[in-house]
Amino acid sequence: MAVVEVSIIPLGVPGTSLSGHVARVLKVLQDSSLHFELTAMGTIISGDLDEILQVLKKMHESCFSGEVTRVLTQIKIDDRRDKPASPEQKVRSVKAKLSAS
Repeated sequence: MAVVEVSIIPLGVPGTSLSGHVARVLKVLQDSSLHFELTAMGTIISGDLDEILQVLKKMHESCFSGEVTRVLTQIKIDDRRDKPASPEQKVRSVKAKLSAS
């Protein structure tokens, strides 16, 4: 299972608010079967890497509109194959080590 962090930013939009664009991008993810968590600075997605990559492309493409002609997409992929991984498991692991020290 892969854990992916993505941030999709439209460039050259009027004004400073991006929430409408983010909502349009998140709708694509919401319509998928993938598990995700929206954060203030990006979105964390977990699941099958092939499925995630297909959805990431749709998310990127959904950001283009009449006023958006350039999109910056940043992706981080943690693809662990020796055992199942999830965002929650990764956080628990760090917290356990903090408690032990």
